[in-house]
Formats: sequence, structure tokens, C-alpha cells
Amino acid sequence: MPARASFAAFWAGPGGVITTVMLFLLPLLYTIPRGRVFWSRFRGPLLAAQAALTYLPFLVFGSDWVAAVSGLLGGLILLTVRYPLSWLGFCAIVVIEVVLRTAGVPTPGAPFALSVNMVVSLASTALTLFGLVRLADLVTELHTTRRKLAAAAADHQRRRSAGRLREAVGDHLQAVTDRARAALDLLPEYAEQARARLIEGGSIARQALQGVRAVAGEAHAAPPQADVDPDDGILAPRLARAVLVVVLAAFLVQVLANTAGLGITVAASVAAVVVVVGGLQLHHSAAYRTGARPRGWVWTLSAQTAVSLGSFWVVGQVAVLGLAGFAAGSALLLVPGRWAWAVFLTIAATVGVISGAVSPYGAFDGVYAAAGTAAYGLAVYGLSRLTDLARQVATARRNLAMTAALRERSRLARDIHDLLGLGLSAVALKCDLVVRLIGRDDRKARSELEQLVAVAATTGSDIQAIADQGHPLSLEAELVSAGAVLALAGVQVHVEVTEQSVPSPVATVLAISLREAVTNVVRHATARECTIVVTIERDSAGLRVVNDGLAGDRPAAPERPGHGLANLAERAEALGGCLTTRSGQRQFEVAIQIPLG
Repeated sequence: MPARASFAAFWAGPGGVITTVMLFLLPLLYTIPRGRVFWSRFRGPLLAAQAALTYLPFLVFGSDWVAAVSGLLGGLILLTVRYPLSWLGFCAIVVIEVVLRTAGVPTPGAPFALSVNMVVSLASTALTLFGLVRLADLVTELHTTRRKLAAAAADHQRRRSAGRLREAVGDHLQAVTDRARAALDLLPEYAEQARARLIEGGSIARQALQGVRAVAGEAHAAPPQADVDPDDGILAPRLARAVLVVVLAAFLVQVLANTAGLGITVAASVAAVVVVVGGLQLHHSAAYRTGARPRGWVWTLSAQTAVSLGSFWVVGQVAVLGLAGFAAGSALLLVPGRWAWAVFLTIAATVGVISGAVSPYGAFDGVYAAAGTAAYGLAVYGLSRLTDLARQVATARRNLAMTAALRERSRLARDIHDLLGLGLSAVALKCDLVVRLIGRDDRKARSELEQLVAVAATTGSDIQAIADQGHPLSLEAELVSAGAVLALAGVQVHVEVTEQSVPSPVATVLAISLREAVTNVVRHATARECTIVVTIERDSAGLRVVNDGLAGDRPAAPERPGHGLANLAERAEALGGCLTTRSGQRQFEVAIQIPLG
């Protein structure tokens, strides 16, 4: 704004300065969050007001209106109007500017150079405004949607694992249920056929138990995958690069236009300077996006600054000093710490001093050149910096999606291992029990078969609850279930419970711990007795499960550590508690203690 205001002050006087400042008010309002709300409500009237402020000065000031601020209207159209109408509107603004500059309002001085300068300035201003505001919006959107992204990644992983779980366990469980119901229909007339069905059912239940272990192991071992694309629909890095290149090209075209008509030698010299400065700028901006300063950046920045400022003494045209804006922007990108701003201001001030000293317009041109250099430098820095920031946020989103998927996979593996093992073990044991009862106590066999179907249904509900990420358990119900399963396995159970309620999260962890401990006794131990102790005190709750099956061919604690005890330790630690194990004198003990409050 200072650069445009100084230009307007020279050509159109105080009225031009006031008009220029007014033209910047509505774009500035759009960059403010509260102003954005105002824009969303009154977009049409505000665009009309900006258009009036843009084109009325052509009637009022005539050829003296050369402030080159039509690009603000173009930028607002790109920001507020939906695609593709926004770009059609922007093209219309460019066409109107071309018509006004070539056939409508004549420009003072060198008409062709100034007309080209005005049109190119419109495009660069519009794209810079659009790029900086839109990129800032995109970065904000990326931050605000991170929770949605994590939830989407976790949900995808949950559905994927749930499908795998249903395939590995659910179908087997249904097959067991079908055979149990068939056995009920066959008893007592077709005892041998019923027994055969249940032998098949027990084998299938054990296969399902192996499937549980396999799915849990896969979930633990498999590396996380980006099943949800974190960059889907995100154009920030690509948009930033495109806008940066276009704006750089527009700035360079302005310099070429300002030196047009000065002879082949001057044009060739300016073109060479433009190529060198523009190439170095792309090198600096691209290197900055990689997150590290390029090798020899001190020399490349010095060369860019020297060529930008020294070209004036070679070419003899003040217009080439505009290239110093690239060096100023590179200084902000590359120079570390506060020195960056010192170098930036030094370059802008140097351009202003040289322009003011040699230009026939004196101080006006000096202020304009210094402000223009600073504006170009800030635009280059902003677009390069926001490109890097957008890249960082996109990378963070990708990592977030991976982490969310991994956490969900770990949760599923833990729940699968801890929650399904006991139910499937109970189904298999009941199949074995009913096989033994058939022909000896058919009435008892039918009762156990009905319980088997109920246990299978409960285990099926556990599968769905695991997939739905919500499985609060009742400690009281698990105590009853644990006693029944241990009795099926021929283990004598002793239960000691303190009658006092505990918070649901604590009760769930204790219930899951009890389920896993009992599963280990049934699966690994040769126990004959098992003692379960639940203690509820004022400031803590505890669970101890002790069995006497440490000796023998199948030890109570697996020789190779699995996921069960590690899972229980994680659950306890999440609530500030701890899990301990102890073995000795033919006994193995699992104890968990969780603080209350």
C-alpha cells in the first residue's frame, strides 16, 4: 500500500492517496476472521463497492490514475466467488484493464511500457492476494481438521480389522452355534450324531481361538498403512508453487516491460539479469521448501543482491532495481535470526536511496522503489514460507493418519486378545463337556448345550463391541463367568471379593484382567486350584489371580512372552496403576493395582 500510495500521490495528488487507501480497506477486512463473516453476508454489495472504487478513479483522475490497484478486485473475486466463475471474473478484470489502458484512458510517459506494467501488476497483485490468503486458510483448515483425519484413519482401520476378525472368528463361531443347535435337535434320539456335531464344534472353536491369536498378532506386527489419504483434496503445496512461479514471472515481465524500447543491447542485458535473478530465486525458494538452506547460500544470495543492484550501473535504468525485491525476499528465507530483517531493510533502503538520487521524480520515486522492493520481498518470502508450512502440515497430517491407524490397530489387537480368548475357550470346553455327558446325562447335556449357545452369542457380541470401540465390562459378571469356565476345566475356584463399587473404567480394567488371567489358566496351566481376590479400598482397587499349575508340561506363564500380560500392563498404566507377576512353590500369581480418584 505505501508503494501504490506514493505513486498515486505523485500523479493524482492527495485525492489519489485517499482513493488508494480506501481500495485496500475491503481486502484487509477480508483477511480478518470477523471481517470474513461480514464478507460472507454481504459479498455482492462489497464486491460492487470494490469495483466502484476500482473504476471510478479512471473517470475522476483520467490519465493520472496509474496506481495499479485493480488487482485487489481480481484477488477478491478469486477468493469470494466459486470456481470456475471466479477465474472467469478474474479474466474479465484483466480484459477490462487491457481495454482501459490501450483504448480508453491513456497513460502518461511511455504508454506501452506503463500499460503493460499496469496489466502485469494487476495479475501479480491479484494472485499474490489470492495465494497468501488462500494458503493461510488452507493451513488453518489442515490444523482444524486433524481430529477428523485421525478419526477417519482410525475408523478405516477399525472397519478393516473388524472385517478380518469376522472372517477369522465370526464365521467359525457361527458354525459352532449351528452345530450346537443341531445337537440339541438330535438329542436324545440320535446321540452319536449329536456327539459328532459337538466334536466338530469343539474343533472349530479351537480353530477360532487360533484365528484370534493370528489376528491379534497381525495387528501388532503389521506396519501402519496410510489407508486414508491425508493429502486428499489438499492443494496447498501445489497451489503455493504455482502462484509463486506465476508471481515471479509477472514481476520479471514488469521489469522487461519497463525497459522495452531502449535498444537491443539494453533489452539483452536486462533479459540476462532477469534470467540470473529469477533462476537464483527459484533455487532459493525450492531449497527452502526442503527444510534446509542450500549449500553456498551466502554466495548465491550475495550474487543475487549484487546482480540486482549492480545491474543499474551497467544498464543505466532505474527499472531494473525492482529485481532487488527478490534478493530481499531471499534474505528473509536464508539469513538466520534477526540479521535477516536487517539485510532485508538494507536492500530496500539502498534501492530507495539510489532511485531517489537518480530519478527525475526525486523522493516520490525513492519511496515508491523502497516500498515496492519491500512488498515484492515480502510476497516472495510469504509464498515460499507458506509453501513450506503447507508441506510441513501435509506431512504432519500423513504422520497423524499413520499414528491414528497404528493406535487403533494396537487397541484392536489388545481387545481381541484380552476379550475373545476366554469366551472361545469356554465354548470349546463346553463342547468337550457335552460330548462326555451325552448318553450318561442327556438332560444335563441339553442344559449345557443351551448355555453353550448363549456363550457363543455373547462372544459374538464381543466381536461387534470390539469393532465399535466400546466394551465396558461388569466385574461381577466376569467373576461369575470365570468361576464357570474354571469349573468346566476341572479347576477348583476360591473367590474373595470386597463388596464395594468402583468406577466403570477401573471395573472394566479389572474385569479384562480377570478374563485374561483365567484364559491363561485354562490355556496354559495344569492347575487344580485357582484363587481370585478382589480388594476395594479407599484409595485403590486390586485384583489377584493365583493358580497352582506352574509345574507340569504346560506352565501357567508361557515360556515365550505374549501380548496378554503386556496388554494388561498398558491398561493398568493408563489409569495410573501397575501389574506384577510372581512365581514360586508351584504357583503363578498375577496382581494388578489401580488407584481410585
